[in-house]
Amino acid sequence: MPMMDRRPYGSTGLDVAVLTYGAMTVAADPGLKDGVAPSLLAALAAGVNLVDTARVYPGSEEIVGATLRAWDGPAPLISTKVRSQARDAYRFACPVAEAYPPAAIRQSVEASLAALGRETLDIVHLHQWHYAWTHDLSWLEALHALRDEGKLRFIAVSVQDHEHDAALELVSRGLVDGVQAIVHLFESRPANALLPLAGDRSVGVIARCVLDSGGLTGALDAADFARRTFLKHAPHADYAARLAALEAQFTPAVAATLPELALRFVASLPGVSTLTLGMPEARFVEAAAASLAKGPLPAEVVAAIRRDHVWTRNFYERLL
Repeated sequence: MPMMDRRPYGSTGLDVAVLTYGAMTVAADPGLKDGVAPSLLAALAAGVNLVDTARVYPGSEEIVGATLRAWDGPAPLISTKVRSQARDAYRFACPVAEAYPPAAIRQSVEASLAALGRETLDIVHLHQWHYAWTHDLSWLEALHALRDEGKLRFIAVSVQDHEHDAALELVSRGLVDGVQAIVHLFESRPANALLPLAGDRSVGVIARCVLDSGGLTGALDAADFARRTFLKHAPHADYAARLAALEAQFTPAVAATLPELALRFVASLPGVSTLTLGMPEARFVEAAAASLAKGPLPAEVVAAIRRDHVWTRNFYERLL
């Protein structure tokens, strides 16, 4: 397998592989044994050097920690997310001191360290972000204190839903080292402002949901959509028609498959440091790595996707 392309994560000095192992679904690895995930081992062997997890992903940090203890290669970078005290804040704004009081931030970070078996976390995100939180920096002071103690290295936020522009002031003021946001074939709007601004301010970007919870694989039927938390409110017939339009225009002329098109599209957008993908089986790792090894899409293809296939919608709004 060819060496995986690496990119700078903002101005941190970290170089990250273009593909990140998204550990939200690691507990679903069918080969899981004694807490060790073969899919994660396969990703590390393929050159992935960043694992993205979160305190709220069931069993994820513990499995990642056990798997890394079984891995005999170079230790990867670890990105995790602080547990919120306000579940509704994933959709509805509240004071940041309610969602992330300093004591809870500390408790979450220290629990992550213990679960992962690490003395230091490389990147720590707030797992939610609302624009108004830019004006109460108690959360940032708490993370700075943990950084000064050596418990974390870099600070980031994960922007929920499709509210990527809520992070623009945060990025513009250089308050964080990185951001994480939804970016995919239908959700290319971050390329209008967030991605170029992050590039200009040397802020790292982790693109997530790059296959739109599996929708962009083209392999899900209406029943599959109904079973998936983040797709069950999607209008399946409309979604299928939009996939067919993408296929007619770009496969196989530009990419062999829709998933390849989706991965290469996100990796082609300036400002993206890496894309995180749930890969609970080794075969998914192999397929993603092979797709990304084909390199960026032609600029005219990226422009056409951004122009003709953007779809402004938010299936997450009704989850709470």
